[in-house]
Formats: sequence, structure tokens, C-alpha cells
Amino acid sequence: MRIMKFDSKIKALVVEVMQKSRCQQYTPETLCKIQKIIETQYFYYWSMDMKKEEYAADLFTKDFVYNCFGEQDISGEAQAMRSKYVNRNMCTMHMSHQPLIWLIDETNARGIFLYEDHHTYKGSENDTVQNCSVYCDDFRLCEDGLWRISRMRVAFRKMDGHFKETDPPEGWEPKSIDPWTPAAEMQKEQCPENK
Repeated sequence: MRIMKFDSKIKALVVEVMQKSRCQQYTPETLCKIQKIIETQYFYYWSMDMKKEEYAADLFTKDFVYNCFGEQDISGEAQAMRSKYVNRNMCTMHMSHQPLIWLIDETNARGIFLYEDHHTYKGSENDTVQNCSVYCDDFRLCEDGLWRISRMRVAFRKMDGHFKETDPPEGWEPKSIDPWTPAAEMQKEQCPENK
């Protein structure tokens, strides 16, 4: 078990969201925006646990920035495929709690999510990895009307166990990819009232 020092820059952003979200005034419209932002984050976790990590690629903006133990130069699609590689030999459980969303303006928001996971490697060893962390993510309302993650920040607070493999080897391809209709197209097909 390792207790991790809270990244001071991420901690300052978390405190800012706490303060700003507390001062917001709510309307039915803003509550609907907040719910769509929370669903975007939760869809990310569900994609991991249902072994549909490739679905997460549609959750990120084209200029997506990933920050986990420092800023990493990786696209949203590459991050989704990295997750598919890391998760491939595990039974994963991603759990997120106590979201607070700060609506910065009409098209930008920042959300904080207390996060826990419990992952068990398949096979004879049955090693487990358990983490507690905080996600502090920026969201942007895109032209197709969907909220996407523009910046994902993960600050690990406690780690028990360790991930065996975190970077896919050169040329690694998943055994299968489930075809996915991008969310904007799916909304038009399945939710005609949202056109």
C-alpha cells in the first residue's frame, strides 16, 4: 500500500471547482447540462468495465490532453487503446463518487470525481490492483451538441498493488474491436427528439 502525495496543481483545481460549483445558480437547463457532463465521465468508466474501451475514443476532443503522473502526449483514441491493452487480462471495477461540476461558461466545464477501482488479474495468481484517486477533467460542448473531455487529470492518492503492463508493445492490436456508431449519429437514430 502506498500513500501518494496529492499533486498540488491538481489539488488547487479541485478546490477551485468546489468553491465555484457551490456558488452556481441552477436552472432546469443547467441541471441537464451537468447531468450530460456526469454521463460523459461515467460512460468512460463503463466502457472500461464492459471491455468496450474503444467506445471511449468518442468521448475526447481532438485537442485532448491527458495528465497522469505528468502530462502525456497521447490522443484520445490512443488512450482508449492503451486502456484496452492494460485491461485485457483483468476483471475491472471502476467506481466514481461525489461529482461536482463547475459550468465555467456556455461551452466549458470542469468536473471533479472521487474515484476508486478494484482490478483482479485473471489466471492463477489473481493479483489485485486497488487505487483511490481524484479525476479533475475539463469538458467542452462540441459542435454536434455533445459534451466531450478536453483534458483528463488523474491524481492518485493511494495505490495497493501494481499494474503489470501499462504500455502496449509496438504493433499491438486488440483481438477484436466492437463496431461503434459515434454518439452523434446514434443520438440522431435513437433519440429523434434530440435532432
